[in-house]
Amino acid sequence: MTTGRFFKVITRNWAAKLFCFAIAVVVVLFNRMGKIEDRTMNIPFKLYTNSEYLTVQDIPRTIKVSLRGNKDDIYSILSSDLTAFADFTNVAENGSYARPIKIERSGSALYITPLEIHTTPNQINLAFERKTIKRIPLEPVVRGTPAEGYEISGTFLSPNFVTVEGPESVLDSISSFKTTSVDLDGHSDNFSVQVGVENSNKFVQVLNSDVRLSLSIAKIMVVRTVQNVTILLAECADNLTAVPNVQAGSIKLEVNSRRADTIQASSMKLVAEMGSIKEPGTYILPLKPAIPSGMNMVGFSPETVEVTVTSRNITQESQETPAPEAPKE
Repeated sequence: MTTGRFFKVITRNWAAKLFCFAIAVVVVLFNRMGKIEDRTMNIPFKLYTNSEYLTVQDIPRTIKVSLRGNKDDIYSILSSDLTAFADFTNVAENGSYARPIKIERSGSALYITPLEIHTTPNQINLAFERKTIKRIPLEPVVRGTPAEGYEISGTFLSPNFVTVEGPESVLDSISSFKTTSVDLDGHSDNFSVQVGVENSNKFVQVLNSDVRLSLSIAKIMVVRTVQNVTILLAECADNLTAVPNVQAGSIKLEVNSRRADTIQASSMKLVAEMGSIKEPGTYILPLKPAIPSGMNMVGFSPETVEVTVTSRNITQESQETPAPEAPKE
């Protein structure tokens, strides 16, 4: 077929052929439009930041996106195939910043075209502060009570501070941290235990959590003053008689609280030693307390006693008896 004849065949009834072509295009477009749909889903959100700066606001974990495209294509996309992100890596001073939210594609989403993706919201606003490291005092938390008659005599934390990292304004508002609680119920001996650090502030990171709490447990001691304690004169010579100017005194004791109600004056004495006194006269002698074991002496009264010493009168306890008379014959 010559070129001229081919041209005549093509252009024959051209109006009808053009109309049919237009109809075909419209059919194809309508067919395509019939498969275009919208879909919404939540996808992971990532934040890229300068490592020297921290935000003091909540970061969303997911972002809502709208997908528009072929029905079969958009429903083949998984939430893990798309990731929303915002880039704040150029932040270089404290302040508030706004950045657009962008989309990273992976998996099946890489090969789908055409595909329209819109995020809600389309940008994020965040405030940033320079990251600060600070030491903050640590306080022990102890619950319960020791065994009966015992008390906490001392607590020791090693270390007694916690090193934390966070925004400067947040750290400045924290005066102390507390340890996790330690149960003291029933303990009567010293003990040591590893404890954690209670941190309820999500903007603060604890850098050292290796903390040990040591507790000293001691008996509860109370002070009691015992009255009417007898003054005893010891080692008085046989040829002397001694009389104190007072007959009784008092002793102040530190004892276990469980023994406090069992103390009796009869179980103790205030003793004056007279072994060096050989002649009658008036003497001022120091007193020494004699107390049961397990008690600590705090003080006593009086500390001295005046003693009057006299000679003892020795009487003949037996006399010679005359021999009986012999019977008369």
